[in-house]
Amino acid sequence: MLNKIKSIAITVVSFVCLSFIGATTSYDSSYVQISTVKYQGSSYNVIYMDRGGSGKRIKAKYFAAKDKYSGKTVPQRYHAWSKNKNIICASSGTYMNSFDGTASTTKTVGLTIDNGVVVNQEIKQNTMDGLVIVYATGGIVATDLKNKDLKVQGGNISGIPLDLRGNSLHRQSFLEWGKDNQVTVFQTHLLVYDNKLKISSSNSSSSSRERRFLAVGNDEDGNLIHCVIHSAANTTLYDGADRVLKFLNNFKDMSVVFMVNLDTGAQDVLKVFDENGYVMPKLKGQKTIDESVNLLVYYYE
Repeated sequence: MLNKIKSIAITVVSFVCLSFIGATTSYDSSYVQISTVKYQGSSYNVIYMDRGGSGKRIKAKYFAAKDKYSGKTVPQRYHAWSKNKNIICASSGTYMNSFDGTASTTKTVGLTIDNGVVVNQEIKQNTMDGLVIVYATGGIVATDLKNKDLKVQGGNISGIPLDLRGNSLHRQSFLEWGKDNQVTVFQTHLLVYDNKLKISSSNSSSSSRERRFLAVGNDEDGNLIHCVIHSAANTTLYDGADRVLKFLNNFKDMSVVFMVNLDTGAQDVLKVFDENGYVMPKLKGQKTIDESVNLLVYYYE
């Protein structure tokens, strides 16, 4: 009888221990709020991250393509990099040139640099006005390519307004700067810039689908906020962006510096973790990370 009781006790303890394997404190929840919010008839899943905290503990990483030298795919690179990282969320990023179900035969659309390696130097001329720069330090900035006023620090182009679409010398110098500074760059639809909607019903796709956006701005106290907002309801890109801007302005008291579109089409990837490191099963995309072609990741350090 005693041996049977011991056996039961060991089984219970083992079950309890196994249920907590891999679940360590992932991030400080005072910097991250994950919620589902209803606003003016729309429901949003919001990952609200305060990057203005002490030491900028919230950081971003972007995987744009298969590694040029090792041949590792984006999922392989992510899994190797993410070991011992405190991941907040991972989402599909910008658009691809095609998709046939395998991550090895596709690449990003528009100007792309991956950690200093040029992936695609062909800049989109008449669409996708947003150029996003992810720094090795974990920060993200974006520019409106129509303004022809991108400025970077360092090298022989430091502080010079760059016209990446109209000036081939500017573009080549920018690519060299990207290599030297190991930055990651991708091009996508710019939806909001300087707190103003940059898309209209006339130039938006008429297709209706679920939408996901990345917004960066300042809250009412001036703190730097990064937001991933997912809208499960089917809307056009224009309607979705218009509603989300109003939601951020009025409900979140956030002035949006820029907002760009994240792909929810063929590579709809979204994986979210709570503050204890557990996957949040209700917040997920249609595809898994192992099917991703490019990936935007936020983590806590």
